[in-house]
Amino acid sequence: MDFDEFLRRKFRSSKPVAPGVVERSKNSVSLLWQPPSAFVFLEHRLLYQLERRDKIPPWELVYSGGRTSKTIDNLPPRHPHKFRLRAVLRASDVDALSSAALTHHGDVNTTVTNITQLVEDVQCADEDSEQNRKDRSWLVSQWSEETWTSTESDGVSAVCFCMAVRCGYIKQLQAMLEERPELIDIVPSNGLSPLATAVRKGDVNTVRFLLQAGAAAGHALAAGQTPLHLAVLAGHLPIIDLLLDNGADLETRDINGLRAEHYAADSGSVQVVRHVLAHGGDTNVRDHNGWTPLFRAICQGASTELVAELVARGSDVTVRDRAGLALLDAARLLRDQNGKRRESVLRVVDARYPREAALAHFARLTGKISSLHALRK
Repeated sequence: MDFDEFLRRKFRSSKPVAPGVVERSKNSVSLLWQPPSAFVFLEHRLLYQLERRDKIPPWELVYSGGRTSKTIDNLPPRHPHKFRLRAVLRASDVDALSSAALTHHGDVNTTVTNITQLVEDVQCADEDSEQNRKDRSWLVSQWSEETWTSTESDGVSAVCFCMAVRCGYIKQLQAMLEERPELIDIVPSNGLSPLATAVRKGDVNTVRFLLQAGAAAGHALAAGQTPLHLAVLAGHLPIIDLLLDNGADLETRDINGLRAEHYAADSGSVQVVRHVLAHGGDTNVRDHNGWTPLFRAICQGASTELVAELVARGSDVTVRDRAGLALLDAARLLRDQNGKRRESVLRVVDARYPREAALAHFARLTGKISSLHALRK
């Protein structure tokens, strides 16, 4: 590889430092940046492309030119934003690249050594074919790391804070909490605290940050649900562990008397049920209707596997709810989506289930007496 090709390849592999935020207002953000460190000798020859994260298209070009600062206006207030930057060497300056490098570093060996230490080679999109190398006479660096910031408000609002929680903007959350620490447990109009919002999203990193920042793990919502209830219902096992490690209480009830064990049954996940019980859950705890987790599982059409797990864990199959309905009667009334009784569930919970009759019926359907003998063993 000759010297000129070496410099071109290194330029394509380089990337500038992420732009820095120097000022914010309600509707604007001012950014400042530097050229890629290995090519500071091109400072007055470089152009820059600055993009802002958007939805459609994913990135929007907000500046292209030779300046090293830019104020982006007409941004929505109280809103998080992301920016990225890359450097471009104009076609007219590519031929002067080697002479500029030698003027700055002194000789070829020093130039190669210094730039190699600063830039690692990466596969660039415009190097995929020989034709691309011939057609593209300008040089473009890699994108910088993303800069996360937000527009200002009259004071950081609960809406903005919860929006940042939903987006997982941890750096922005940290800055907001430095300004208004009380936002950590704020409850906006939707009734979800920041921690509950992160839990529902399943964002482990944001949940961990909020807990470390002082969010109350047991903070109940309007219906009495806690973040732990939400995590159990959604089956987010790592978040369940985080909440329990930070003071969440398995015995906390919502307004209907449901505990984490009931939410585990509602999740439909055997793994979640096992996880909650492994942390000290009670299989026979009752809600305000007198329903145990097993009772709820049966009435809500849970899988046979989940029902069997609860029975195997010691759930009482003889219980009745506050209205006097027996669990076994509920199981007998249970129907699948085709309107048929769920015989597999009955076999699990009802010791009086007519096993012999079921086996005989199976043999008649299959016509295989050998299968009947095998099932009786």
